Amino acid sequence: MKRSELHEKVWATPMTKLAKELGISDVGLAKACRRHAIPVPPRGYWAKLKVGKNPARTPLPAPELDVAVHFSTTSHEEQARLNAIAAHHVEMLQAQARLAASRPPTVFATTLDNAHPLVKVTQRYCQRIPKLIENSRRESYDIRRAAISQDRPPPEKHGRYNLIHRGCLDINASLEPMDWILRFHATLLRSLTDGGMTILRLDEDHRQTSRRPESPSTEMRFKGESLTFKFSEGYRRVRLTPSELAEKKKESPWARDVELRPSGNFTFTFEGTEHQASKAWQGSQEKLEAQIDEIVCTAFHLISLHPQLRRDREVREESARCAEELRAQERRHREAREEQLRQAFVMMETDARVRQLRDFLDRLDINSAEFSTPYDERVKVWVSVVRGELTARNPVDELLYKCLTTPSWSKWPPAWWPSDTPPV
Repeated sequence: MKRSELHEKVWATPMTKLAKELGISDVGLAKACRRHAIPVPPRGYWAKLKVGKNPARTPLPAPELDVAVHFSTTSHEEQARLNAIAAHHVEMLQAQARLAASRPPTVFATTLDNAHPLVKVTQRYCQRIPKLIENSRRESYDIRRAAISQDRPPPEKHGRYNLIHRGCLDINASLEPMDWILRFHATLLRSLTDGGMTILRLDEDHRQTSRRPESPSTEMRFKGESLTFKFSEGYRRVRLTPSELAEKKKESPWARDVELRPSGNFTFTFEGTEHQASKAWQGSQEKLEAQIDEIVCTAFHLISLHPQLRRDREVREESARCAEELRAQERRHREAREEQLRQAFVMMETDARVRQLRDFLDRLDINSAEFSTPYDERVKVWVSVVRGELTARNPVDELLYKCLTTPSWSKWPPAWWPSDTPPV
C-alpha cells in the first residue's frame, strides 16, 4: 500500500489489530512505519479517543513522497510448513517423554569396571597427571622431548586441566572431582551405547573439520547423525588469607589477594551439526547426577531432530537465496531506469547541439558568397558534406538506438523494461 494510506490506517486502527489484518507482527509494522517516516499514535492516544476526546494527529512528513510500502508477510504455504515443524517437534517431545517413562532408572556407576574404552584411557591419563606435573617442575625437564613424547602435563588454567591427550574425553576440570566425572561419563556412555549409539574420539586423523589439535572432539553417532559433547568445570573468586597471600608473594611480588579456583559447578554440553540441536546442563555433582536420564533422552531426541532441522535450514537458505535474487533484480531494474534517465538528458543536450549545428550550417551557407574564390565554393561543399554526415549519422538517433537495443550477450527485454508490459 501507499505511504499515505498506511498513515491513515495506523491512526484509524490500533497497531496490534492492524498488524493482524495485514498478516504481520506488530513489531514488523512498527519497523515499516519507522523505515518510511510514518508517525504513529503516541501512548494514551486510543484511551483519549475512548473517553470522547479528540487528540491531534501527527501529519505525514513529506507527503509528496508517496512511495509504496512493502511488508514481509508469511504465505499460507510457509505458515503451513512452520506449523508442520512445530507439530513434529511436539511429537518428538512426546516420544521422548514416553521413552523416558518406559526406560528403567539409570544406575549411576560406582566403579569404572567395564567402562567405555574412552573412559578407561582418560582414567589412565589422569592417574599420570600428578607425576607429569612433578616432572615438569624439575630443572632437568626437557620441554622439547616432552612435546614429542607427550610426557608433559595438560594445559592448566585456574586449577582446571584441559585433557587434550590423544584418546581422552573432552574434559576441562580439576583433578579432585575427576573420579566422579569419569563415573558420570561411564554411566552416560553405557546408556547411550545400550541404545545403539557409537562413541568415538575425533583425533586429527579422523576430524573432517579444521579444528585445532588443541581442541579435541568426542562424538556420538546414531543412524548417520552425530553430536559432540564436552564437560567443563567453572571457577570462582576466592580471597586469600594473609598467610596465603604471604606465601604467594614469595613466589611473585605481584601476587594479588584474590585467586581464581575451581568452583565445583559443572557444565555438560551437547553440540549438534545443526545450530538448534544443542543443549547444556549446569550444576553440582548431585544435580547433574539426578539429570542423567534426561541427558540420555535428550541425546536421542536431538539426533532425531537433525534431518528435520537440516531440511529447515536448506529451506531457509533457499528462501534467502531467492529473496537476494529478487533484491538484485530490483536493484538492476532501478539502476537501469536511472541510467535511461541519464541517457535522456544526454540525448536532450545532444539534440540541442544538433539544432545549433544546423542553424550554424544555414548561416554559413548563406554567408558563403562573402568568401573569395575559391573558398566560396569550398565552403558550400564542406557544408553539404557535414549536413550529409549529420543526416546519415544523427548523434541523437545513435544514442536512442543504443538505449533501445541490448548487447549481443543479453536478450530483450532489458532490465529497465516494465514488468507489466509485454516485450515487443
